Amino acid sequence: MANKAMNTEHSGGKNRGTGYYGKRANAKRESNKARREAAKKILRDS
Repeated sequence: MANKAMNTEHSGGKNRGTGYYGKRANAKRESNKARREAAKKILRDS
């Protein structure tokens, strides 16, 4: 199944040099912020 992995909303911040360009903790902060903003937008539009 690993060969067919799909990108979810958080696909960065690996422990070694692939994916997100920075540290994993920074990637998680950015991902969570983006997810919360998207959820707020969905709630506002509905």
